[in-house]
Amino acid sequence: MSADVAIVTDSTADLGDLGGPDVTVVPLTVTFGSAQFRDGVDLNADQFYKRLVSDPNHPVTAQPAPAAFAQAYRRLLDAGAEHIVSLHLSSALSGTYNSAVLGAQQVDGDRITVIDTRNASAGLGLLVLAARDQAARGEPVQAIIDKVNADIPRDQLFAAIPTLTFLARGGRIGALQSMLGNVLQIVPIITLKDGLVGEHSKVRTFARAVDQIVDLVAERIPTKGTARCAVMHSAAPELAAKVAQRIQERVQPASIITTSAGPTVGTHAGPGAVGVFFIP
Repeated sequence: MSADVAIVTDSTADLGDLGGPDVTVVPLTVTFGSAQFRDGVDLNADQFYKRLVSDPNHPVTAQPAPAAFAQAYRRLLDAGAEHIVSLHLSSALSGTYNSAVLGAQQVDGDRITVIDTRNASAGLGLLVLAARDQAARGEPVQAIIDKVNADIPRDQLFAAIPTLTFLARGGRIGALQSMLGNVLQIVPIITLKDGLVGEHSKVRTFARAVDQIVDLVAERIPTKGTARCAVMHSAAPELAAKVAQRIQERVQPASIITTSAGPTVGTHAGPGAVGVFFIP
């Protein structure tokens, strides 16, 4: 950690070990029936997907309490941080950002900047990693905040979900719509717009959807060697590796990471999904 600026995020950034010791992660809660877990602490991604398929209870995720953020902020300031930059899941998708704001107010609002990234999963993760790298170089806090805010509107996602079953289980779509979609092999290509999850298009068959994701990413990255990319998957590491290889060949990104989607995405996507977040 830079002695000056500490970086905080929440577990929806889906960074696993990629953030390293210089990123403080405050976990969301995942509940299956009466069993409650801290995302990434008591329940890792692999354990979550096993349980998602076998447990009759559909999982519910909940934001951390303001006190959890306050505790993390206090610890970092006590350890010598001059300022904290705290980056979080889109406020349109979760109350996590508001919880972080309340936590900051309890500790020291002037020394903690909480940012609504209007993003999710590895899209949030890309912003967190860039902020961490700036802090490690000793850049001033305002430069870090300005860079995050400049990157937020450029951070994009295209993802494909192989089955609509879990969207239906979570009440996001109707059971009939799910059944027809599965029978007809209709696959939605998902995107993020203004902090909300939306549908970019529909494609017949999952394989075609994956092809379209690669094409869409390549179209939107006109300059090779510059983009930052993250391939996210839900219990589909082999597929993610193939997609990462194709992205590498097409756009030669400046950096590319592969990461497993946690419960916030996995609850709705189910196993087998793949997506690409990228900042051109």
